[in-house]
Amino acid sequence: MLTNIADKVETEFSDYYTHFKEFQHNSDYEKYWQKCMAAVRDTELLSHIVFCNDLFGIPPVKTFLMCFKDDFIAMTGDPQAVLDIFVKKSIGAFWGMVFKFALGYKEQKSVSISMNEYFMVRTASVYDCKPNSTKGGNRDDM
Repeated sequence: MLTNIADKVETEFSDYYTHFKEFQHNSDYEKYWQKCMAAVRDTELLSHIVFCNDLFGIPPVKTFLMCFKDDFIAMTGDPQAVLDIFVKKSIGAFWGMVFKFALGYKEQKSVSISMNEYFMVRTASVYDCKPNSTKGGNRDDM
């Protein structure tokens, strides 16, 4: 199942999120895209991201960024890992793709995450109404 999630994101992201095609295809953003893909391919990490979303209402973006805080500090060369607006929105779109189109969640809502010490991210989406079947992916199959 995990391979299907990563494959779906890899092959269909630009179709669903045309405004963020450059995030996937422009070498300027490759390190961020690859970090996102590494998270989706890591079974244990992805299950933690889903768990945090489902049980605690913690947006996947927040869990992802905090898991890789040190990597983002190194990638940005900034001790606060401040991300530009396009990268922040692209990472949000990436996790939207994972949850809505690969895992099949039906609803999302924006919540305040106030990540002002690092990343300067104010809001992110949390996902709800997960599917009951394996159609489109099911978190129980991870």
